[in-house]
Amino acid sequence: MVFPALKKVAENRVEFENGKAEKFEAIVFATGYRSTVRKWLMGDDDGLFNEDGMPREKPPNHWKGKNGIYSAGFAGAGLAGISNDALNIAEDIQRLLITQFKMGNTK
Repeated sequence: MVFPALKKVAENRVEFENGKAEKFEAIVFATGYRSTVRKWLMGDDDGLFNEDGMPREKPPNHWKGKNGIYSAGFAGAGLAGISNDALNIAEDIQRLLITQFKMGNTK
C-alpha cells in the first residue's frame, strides 16, 4: 500500500498530512535506490554493469559477469531474488572449483 506524506510517527501509530491516522505492526520506509557500482568497480567496462550501474543482462542471466564478478539482488525480486542469485553464484563457483580440481590446477 502507498500512503500520503507522513506528518508524525509515534510508536506504531502514523499520522498523515491529510489528517488521517493508522496503526501498523511494521513500517517499511522505501526511498528509492540508485546504484553507485560504476563509481567504485574498476575494470568492468562493457562487462556486467551498464552505465547506470545496473546489470546489462536481464534476469535470469543478470548475476554473472566476466573475470569472477558476480552481482546479487539486482533482479528486483526482493529477498527471494537475492536468494536465487546467491544460489546461482555458489553453484557457479562450485563448478569452477570442481573443474580446476579435475585439471589439477588448485591455485
